[in-house]
Formats: sequence, C-alpha cells, structure tokens
Amino acid sequence: MASTEIFPADLSEPSSLPPDPAARGEQSCSTSESTWASVEADLARIRERALTALVRGAAAGFALRGGLHLLSKALSLVSARRSKKTVLSGRHPLEETARYTAFLGALGGVYVAVDEGLALWLGKKKTAKWRALVAGLCAGPSILLTGSDVRHNSLSLYIFLRGLTLLIRCGNKPSSRAWLRALLAPTRFEHGDTLMMCLASYQILYSFIVMPHTMPKSYVHFLQRHALKAPYVWEAIRELLAHNATSSLPATELQALKGTGHIPICTRVPCSLLHPSQSCAGHIGRFLPAAYIRALPVYLPVYLIPALLVHRKRLWTEPLAILPRVLLGTLRSSGFLALYIGCALAGACSGHSIFGTTSGVFCGFLTSVAGLATLVEKKSRRMELALYCASRAIQALFECMVEWGYAKPFRFRMDVVLFSIACGAIMHCYSGDEGRHRDTFRSKYLNVLDFVYGNSGLNVGRIKHIPSNQDLLQTLHQRNGWVSQFMPFLGG
Repeated sequence: MASTEIFPADLSEPSSLPPDPAARGEQSCSTSESTWASVEADLARIRERALTALVRGAAAGFALRGGLHLLSKALSLVSARRSKKTVLSGRHPLEETARYTAFLGALGGVYVAVDEGLALWLGKKKTAKWRALVAGLCAGPSILLTGSDVRHNSLSLYIFLRGLTLLIRCGNKPSSRAWLRALLAPTRFEHGDTLMMCLASYQILYSFIVMPHTMPKSYVHFLQRHALKAPYVWEAIRELLAHNATSSLPATELQALKGTGHIPICTRVPCSLLHPSQSCAGHIGRFLPAAYIRALPVYLPVYLIPALLVHRKRLWTEPLAILPRVLLGTLRSSGFLALYIGCALAGACSGHSIFGTTSGVFCGFLTSVAGLATLVEKKSRRMELALYCASRAIQALFECMVEWGYAKPFRFRMDVVLFSIACGAIMHCYSGDEGRHRDTFRSKYLNVLDFVYGNSGLNVGRIKHIPSNQDLLQTLHQRNGWVSQFMPFLGG
C-alpha cells in the first residue's frame, strides 16, 4: 500500500482568499491607538523634562545669586564696622536675585523646549548633528532677563571662550579629520595654557597700571587690595610713566604724592614708589608671606563651598578623604595668587635695569611674567585661570582700542550675541550627535549640565534626564530580550 504525504495548504503556499475587512479594520485601529498612546507618552515626557529643566535652572540661579548677595552682605557688614562707613548697593539684591532666577530658569526651559520640539517635528536622527546647537542659540537671549541696562561683557566673553575651547577639544579628538587635527596642532602644546596666561597678563597688568578705567572697578580694586599698595602709589606710577614718555630727566615732583607723607623722589623707575628704602629682592621677600596670608580667605570658599554641595555626605562619613584635598587646593591656589602679584611687581621694577627706560609698554611686557605663576596650580586648573584672564584681557584690550581710536563701541548687545553663540557651542558639545562629544567636558561641569538639562540620550546608554517608562523599557528590550519577561512588574 502506497503511502501518501499530506501538506496543509496554509503552510505549503499562501492562501488565495482575500483578507477579512473586519480583521483589517481592527488591526488598523489597534495600530493607531498604539501610535497615539506612544505620542502621548512622549509628549508627557517632554513636558516633564522641560518643567524639570526650568525649575532646576531657576533654583540654580536663586542659589548662586542669592548666596553671592548673602556673602557680599556679610563681608560689607564686617568692613563697614571696621571703617564705620555705610555700604550702598545699586540694584536691590532681591530684584537681582529674582532676575537671575528667571534668567537661568528660562535658559533651561527654552533649550529643552526647542531641543525636544525639533526632535518631535523633524525627527531625532535627522536633527541629531545640529539640534543642540540651534537649541542653545535660541536659549542664549534669555540673558536679557537680567535687565536691559546690564551688560555682561566679561561673562559672555568667558562663556564664549569656554565654548571655543570645547570645540577645539572636539577637533583634536583622534576621530576628527586629519586636516582639522593638523590645523589645531598648536593648541595641543603642553604648556599652551601657561602661554595664554602670560599673554592675558600682559594686557591685564598694562591696563591695571596705565589705563585702569578700561577694566571693571571691582577687578581693579581686587588687584589693588592684593598688591598691598595704597591707591596713590599706582596714581604716582602712572604719572611717572607719562613723565618718562615726554622727558629724559628724572621726575622730582609727582602730584599724586602730595599730602601722602611719601619720601621725596628723584627717579625714572617705579622702585622708589613701590618699595622706598628697600631693595627689589628684599621687597619681594617681605611681600610674598603677607600676600599669601591675604589670599587664603579668597580661595577657602572656592574649594569649601563646592565640597559642601557636591560631597556633603562624604564630608560626614569620610571627612579625612575630602578635607585634605580642600586644604591642599586652598594652599596651592593662594600660593598662585601671591606669586602672580609678586612676579608682576618684580617685572615692574626690572624694566629700567633691562631696557634702560620705563614706559607703559615695557612695564606691561615685563609684568607678563606673572603668568608663569600658573605653573604652581594643578594642570586641570591652569586652563580655567587662562580662560578667565583671557576674557578680562580681551575686554580691556577692546576698551583701550576704543580710546586710542582704533575701534568703535558696538551699537547692539554684543554680549547677548557672544553668549548665544557660546550656548550653542557648549550645548552642541554636550548633547549634539547623540552625546558623542561629552568626553570633552570635565566631570564637574558635566554633572551640573546633566542636573539641569539631562539630555545625553538613550542611544549612548547614559540616561541622565527623566525618560518615559515606555522609552526606557523599549530601549532595554532592544538590547536585552529577557527584559520583556519583567515588563508587567516594571509598568510597561
């Protein structure tokens, strides 16, 4: 008896019967409902993330500006008791704190709203390379909330230089194009930060000595206080330099010294003004210990406050692991500031000995050796100091060029333009191209940005923001199929 093999029709070949219209309608309806539920979940996540960024940004602005006002008030009360003077302030502290709260809140909220809006409208993949840049540019004008009459030239320049530094780090990565790495080769110089500090110090100290009105009054006062010289001494030095530019004879009478009790002078060099009846070496030897002690209260809060905010738990559980680092950082940075001012004073004294004359240009050139004091700091802080001083130097140089007639003041808010460009550059390095350039940030800055913005993306496996449960579970399911077994327990 012959055997026969039977193959079911639905397995051997596709069915020739048309699909049931009712079943097709149910499937389409189910797909539409699933898609709409996914969109609603994503919109809820966007709203939550934008609100979180707004609130956290506002909290940061309130804490930073409010804390600064409290510290300034405490210091002003102490100084007022000593000098028995009343300290007056410009804008009311509460108003300024409220403005900065609104500024940083809007900065976070606008960035997240534009970032998520572009991703939702044009697609995450299509906009991955430029979305963060555009969102940062749109968020930058939030700085206007601090007041239309307030210019933030120094802040904008500093943030702009930080953004430029991050872009340079991106260009220096091994994965960058060969021609770009060749173009940026000078930026990989080991002591480029110290060189930048010396160049910035030339302009800063030139402006401080010769044209102090081209710098913010608060910064001039800071330098004067740590140089441990009376204000009339700097006035006399400026008068001496102006005399040397028009006469080859030594100066015998300076208007700035009248009524001060300073000993009579007959000189062309500032030594008789900076350290009368003392040698240059003896003056520096006595100056450094006093300057070091004066610098300690400046840097102690710089290291202690971040430790209290970032490592508050470890301060209680492991104080011996945190406090020595705070103390070492304070001692090292105080030594930097004392050496910086000491080298500047030594440079001002040595001009006549080296060049046979003393003028503003030579004085600025020789005082630039103060930038070498940056080598005392640890490597990670040198670029921070160089960028800060570079922003001050650029601002002072522009003011000098305006006074000399080589430039004209901007008629528009250049600080807003620079700040917006800087925000775009920083956010591009932070979140652009699915967070591929996050390694260009130092960890402490990255933690702050993650806290406020939090948008490293699911694709790189670093979830710092508040994703919807659906996004999170879907991503995990794509990478690990076993997660689907636990979805009912995780809310999926």
